[in-house]
Amino acid sequence: MSVAKVLEEEMETQEYQRRHARQAKDLPAPGTSDRPENDDAWLNTRLIPDPEQVRLRVYSTQSTHKTLTSLRQGSMIHVFDQDFAMRNLNAFREAYMTHTSTSPNYQILASLDIGRRQAELEGYALVRRQVDLAQSICRAMGRNTLLGKYFRILDSKDLIPAEYRCSTSAMPVRDGLAAWDEAWQNDEFVVDPSRLTLDISRTGVDGDTFKHQYLMDGHSIQVNKTSRTSVLLMTNIGTTRSAVAHLIEVLVKIAEELERKKRLDGRVLAMGKTADQHQVCLPDFSFFAPEFDTGGGSGDLRKAYYLTYQDPATHFLSSAQIRARIIAGEQIVSAVFVTPYPPGFPVLVPGQVVTLNILDYMDRLDTREIHGYHQDLGYQVFTHESLEELKPASSTA
Repeated sequence: MSVAKVLEEEMETQEYQRRHARQAKDLPAPGTSDRPENDDAWLNTRLIPDPEQVRLRVYSTQSTHKTLTSLRQGSMIHVFDQDFAMRNLNAFREAYMTHTSTSPNYQILASLDIGRRQAELEGYALVRRQVDLAQSICRAMGRNTLLGKYFRILDSKDLIPAEYRCSTSAMPVRDGLAAWDEAWQNDEFVVDPSRLTLDISRTGVDGDTFKHQYLMDGHSIQVNKTSRTSVLLMTNIGTTRSAVAHLIEVLVKIAEELERKKRLDGRVLAMGKTADQHQVCLPDFSFFAPEFDTGGGSGDLRKAYYLTYQDPATHFLSSAQIRARIIAGEQIVSAVFVTPYPPGFPVLVPGQVVTLNILDYMDRLDTREIHGYHQDLGYQVFTHESLEELKPASSTA
């Protein structure tokens, strides 16, 4: 919200308007077959929005109960919309009333006011302590040799591609708070210093098993976000030094347990080929079927999604059945989103062609939850007949 306000004030200044006018004058006309380099000029220039046409519309939800002192389910919707009062107020109000109760919970509302006041009075100190505790986890991980053998906190160089980073600091581990200002000022993306991605790949344990068996069942530590090879550790304003000490103590116990297993049965859980065998590489996006392809690698997901409403446009096939049909030269097209949790992002989308690499990835997954996949029925895919009906009829002279 504060960024939107700053942008609004900046765009109203004469200096900003002059900058836009200079850029509009200096940029060449869009490229043609004779001058394709003109397109490169547009692509490689950070464009300045036209202050006469741009409209700022920012909507943000804030789960206050996760970050401040307020009751569960206490959350807010923040609005900074230059056209809100004139164009969107009534529609927003009706949509809001449709999805909320007409009997508000005044205890939750009161707790939101307390949380807002808390942020105003002591928010800076609370957030600083939150970040300091996250840093203490990083330092403890770096000092302990046994922890370093099995665990590692990923930094910005691991998580953010180099083309989106100008700074040389490796947030949040190596350089500390003093070196972060450069990253916040210049980098396209930065790592939240209060969110620590713990790499567990060298343990030989997948993220879901580590979350449930090692942390939750073994030591009553709850985490929500995991991937195949990582666990997300989050500090908040309620985190205490004793909680951080307990986490480090638990990780040391887990590392000692892995060491004992290694000595007892000779299995190498931390390094070498055995650890590599536990890795499941995420497959690249395949491509959209011709019926949904819109060019440039994009596809019409809406068209594919609503085709599933036409019965019987889809049917279910098992992984083995799809594999056999692909080998026989048939093209199989997904009708729905298929999303494993973790990691929580789609492996297949409506209209996407299923490949053997995707099936290999899915067959090796052992996650507890896969949206869009039915364990008993298999994958929901389009029938050959439904796709044939989408093809334009061939014209005859």
